[in-house]
Amino acid sequence: MRNSLKILFVAGLIIIVSGCLESNKAPETDVPVNLVKMSGQDMVQRLATGEIAGFIMWEPYPSIAITSGYGKPLSYSGNIWKNHPCCVVAYNYNWHKNTNNSDEILKRMALMQLRAVDYINNAKSPGSPDHEQLINYTMDFGVLTDRNAANMSLSDVEFVYATDIPGTTAFIKKIQNFGIFDPAKWNQSGYKNASDYANSLITNQYIEWAVQNKDANLSSLTLKKPVTVRYGYLINDIHELPFYVAWKKGWYKEVGINITLAEGAPFQNGALEMQKGFKAGTVDVGSLGIPPVIIHRINSNDFTIDDARVGVIAGMNDEGSVIVVARNITSLKDLRGKTVGYPGQGTIQHVLFLMAADKDGVKVVT
Repeated sequence: MRNSLKILFVAGLIIIVSGCLESNKAPETDVPVNLVKMSGQDMVQRLATGEIAGFIMWEPYPSIAITSGYGKPLSYSGNIWKNHPCCVVAYNYNWHKNTNNSDEILKRMALMQLRAVDYINNAKSPGSPDHEQLINYTMDFGVLTDRNAANMSLSDVEFVYATDIPGTTAFIKKIQNFGIFDPAKWNQSGYKNASDYANSLITNQYIEWAVQNKDANLSSLTLKKPVTVRYGYLINDIHELPFYVAWKKGWYKEVGINITLAEGAPFQNGALEMQKGFKAGTVDVGSLGIPPVIIHRINSNDFTIDDARVGVIAGMNDEGSVIVVARNITSLKDLRGKTVGYPGQGTIQHVLFLMAADKDGVKVVT
């Protein structure tokens, strides 16, 4: 009888203790997704080996992972925010200030963007006589070996040339809401609000000139004296294909602009291009995501000399990023407690993932 009572007592104690332990566990809703910075190539490889549960990245990396059978698309960035602005063409303010004919150069840089976007959007169609050439450009720039991945990556990206002040204003507000701005730096900047900042950041005069001159013979627009522009861009980023197309077609040279790659280019992400390129004075003009421009024009700026000031002259693309996940993942909530790759803090992919997670009530740590 005593032994039976002891057994019942011990069993009850185990139940009570296990219940206490369970109550001390964090609720499933409190378990965050762990975002880890890595390169696009690492993302694809680690998804293939099961080291990560997913990633968010620019094209062509999502298409590589999907066509290789390593994962599936969970959400396209257009589903997170339809027609969101993405990469842009920006110039270094100090270069602009210290270059006599910088406005004339930027007009022609904007025109090259417009012509390249028109070419790409027409050549996307399989029936276009330029389609095969476009696929070859895509494979070269994205370092692709699979034509299916090249076609898929092109279909995911909306190439544009117009600037987007309302979209940029919305991005600034989202960045403010996520607490990404350094408060002290924001106060130093002197901007009153998101709209004030967006209108200071973007100028439409260059793309307006480009639209007016889009049908002109390039030889009639050649600069009186050839110039060299140090250009920065992101590594293997199909979003920035218009730059590559215009460069390879020789359109820059036709208007008297010699493109040379800036020191450090191509950059691993937009934050590095802002910090190691524009701020360091090694990039005159470049293409990168609008969030890194927005964030690091504030957070990385030494406002005593205003050394991270840039201006946006044209759009580059809208949408074009994808959350790719392992095949057993069915929702963002399934990523709780798991590792997800991303290109780094302050990138457009970072902001988009935060938006998606916030909508689904999922916590994120970096």
